[in-house]
Amino acid sequence: MSTRNKIKACLLTLRTKNDIIKARKNSEKMAHNMYLTKRNRENSLINISQFPVSDSVALKNALIELNNTTVEYGLVLTVKQINSLTKAVRNALIESDRIELGAGIMPLLAEEFSSSIFIKQENYATVLEELIHIFFRVKTAVCDTVSDRELLRLLKDFYENKAMGSVELMREKDIDLLVKYIEMENGQNDSSEGDVYESDGYTDERA
Repeated sequence: MSTRNKIKACLLTLRTKNDIIKARKNSEKMAHNMYLTKRNRENSLINISQFPVSDSVALKNALIELNNTTVEYGLVLTVKQINSLTKAVRNALIESDRIELGAGIMPLLAEEFSSSIFIKQENYATVLEELIHIFFRVKTAVCDTVSDRELLRLLKDFYENKAMGSVELMREKDIDLLVKYIEMENGQNDSSEGDVYESDGYTDERA
């Protein structure tokens, strides 16, 4: 074989090897990209429970500060109760697929209900834990068409005048009834008062 032909053969062999190396690199790159795509797809299905949905420090501080106000009604939250309420808020937010900034709604809820004649020191923390779940369920059901403060006012009115201080009754009754009451009181429902106040065991105390 002539020198020229040998050189051509070497060049051809070298080109083939380079092509193989290049093809191998491309294959590895494609495999890596597929791996990244799969990982990104999996990560895109975010589990909200893995992330902070509220500022627990701000919430705890706000509840501690609120004791200075609610003590007027003989209501004070202990550190243990505050920690328990913080967990309840987190669970309620996760259940409703929501997040809160700052202290959130719990301090306002506690302040609103602290003046209720049905709430005593013995049931204060327990009622708040129940109410935070009810609050977010109703808030979702009315599609956030009612402001937080107005919703708290309406829930308290229902709690005192319809459920007569029974948070268990509020929780166990069909949530649609409570939502219907909220919408009616907020001028969003044309149903008559009797339909809501006298159904499913509720009576109109204002009559």
